[in-house]
Amino acid sequence: MQTLHLVMRYVIRQPRRAILTMLTFAAATFIFTVLAAIPGSIDMILKKTAETLRVYSYNADGRYLGVPARDCRTIEKIPGVVACMPMVVLRATYQNASEIVQAFALDADKVALMYPDYNLPPQALEQFSNDRSAAVAGRLLMRKHGWKVGGVVTLRGDSNRLDIKFTMVGEIPASNYPNFFMFRRDYLVEAEKAIGIPEEKHPAGFLVTRVDSASDVAPVIHEIDRAFHNSDFETASMTESEAVSGLMSTVGNIRGIVHAVSAVIALTIFLIAANSMSMMVRERLRDVAVLRALGFNQPYVARLLLGECALIGTAGGALGCALALWQFGSGTTLHAVLESAGYLTVTYGAALEALLGAILISLLSAAIPVLGATRVTPADAFRKTI
Repeated sequence: MQTLHLVMRYVIRQPRRAILTMLTFAAATFIFTVLAAIPGSIDMILKKTAETLRVYSYNADGRYLGVPARDCRTIEKIPGVVACMPMVVLRATYQNASEIVQAFALDADKVALMYPDYNLPPQALEQFSNDRSAAVAGRLLMRKHGWKVGGVVTLRGDSNRLDIKFTMVGEIPASNYPNFFMFRRDYLVEAEKAIGIPEEKHPAGFLVTRVDSASDVAPVIHEIDRAFHNSDFETASMTESEAVSGLMSTVGNIRGIVHAVSAVIALTIFLIAANSMSMMVRERLRDVAVLRALGFNQPYVARLLLGECALIGTAGGALGCALALWQFGSGTTLHAVLESAGYLTVTYGAALEALLGAILISLLSAAIPVLGATRVTPADAFRKTI
């Protein structure tokens, strides 16, 4: 208790330096916490998509070339297939060009069958089937734009030539795709025809197939690609997890980028902390001399100095972790990077990892200055000019 009391007294003797150093640790820990949460969020996304029984079929010549919606009739004849549905991708904007919404048009009568894991309320499913303008969206997208169930949302597509009004009939409670925006394909076809775009000019981006069991996934993928081999629209089919993983790979090695940036941040904060700790320890030389002259041994004096550094690092790290949890603990969209599949959630595990890193850096940065201070004799310490 006496040691802690002395450590606190040392900290408040230079409040400005202590606060600035603490804020430096807080800012670095905040960034480090968010970066550390990215790989965890990716693993969470891939784990959840790996549990679904959906297969995605893209155009083998290019993921964004599209496939005919009629191909679903062939796929539904394959053993083990529950249903197949074309999905049209509409890259739209909301209110201004920077608010991009990746919307997906699909068949209303197959939503419940294709997406049982989305846990859509029965009332929302009924409204989706009966109202051509109905739409549902994930919780992050709803929160980001301030949408409410029952409200009207207008999205603009095709270089702002296409304005479509939607009635939000529900929020997707599942966390698989919290950025997902889903509406009826026949409503899109009708709106595009009104401005002179025939249905064949905007084909399905891909086909979604739901299989009966996990054991049917591999055989169905093989049969789909075999059925359209040497056709005008050959397919490249994969599991939903593989499709999402492929989307993430388009932005590069995310894990490698995160680790590299984290290393740079750690090195930067280490150098800043080392400079601050060196100055702080230098100012404590006469205090060290007094303690040594009173009979306190080197280990005790070292604990005091290291305790002061650790306290500053812990307080700053805790502040940074708390801000990260407050800001991103309930999730945030990574729409600009990963479109509808991307979201980030800061977990307590990531925050704890960053906090331990802050404490470790504060101790390491102070180790050499403290070691040097404890080796100075009291007589030499009193003679040193600070």
